[in-house]
Amino acid sequence: MADGPSDSEIFITIGKVLKPRGLDGEAFLHPLTDYPERFQALNEVLLEKPDGTRVTLQVERIRSYGKRMGIQFKGIRKPEAASLLRGSFLLVPPEEVYPLPEDTFYVFEIVGLQVETAAGEVVGKVVDVLSLPGSDVYVVDRNGREVMLPAAKDLVRVDLEGGRVVVQDVEGLLE
Repeated sequence: MADGPSDSEIFITIGKVLKPRGLDGEAFLHPLTDYPERFQALNEVLLEKPDGTRVTLQVERIRSYGKRMGIQFKGIRKPEAASLLRGSFLLVPPEEVYPLPEDTFYVFEIVGLQVETAAGEVVGKVVDVLSLPGSDVYVVDRNGREVMLPAAKDLVRVDLEGGRVVVQDVEGLLE
């Protein structure tokens, strides 16, 4: 097991290691992605253990068990060794995330963007994205006050290249 990159680098969580499965060191895997098929091409992953330490591991295989998945890491051959990885998160660098359809964004792409009105008035910065039934909601820090902004396409336009979210001037929306 090699040491992982420095903790200051940003990585995206794509799964969580669960309890061991069987006697050969395999563990159940809980996908934290809308695209579980992405695991089939995974050769190496950065694992963040529950204590916060990170190690890079080689993936030997990923298997599906109905709606559940299993992961086997190279060099992990006993359930006791797999158990030590329980609760660890699988991380990948941003350039390895699964491509999304047009006008669809990952949370890490939205958080930190400046929010401004269509007229150019600065509203604040996106500090979080809440996934709610029906629509996501951008949590915007507006001078120390949180404003909830529905991420509806008729209300907001995301401009990743410009580093901003443009919100339509709708009365009461930013209060």
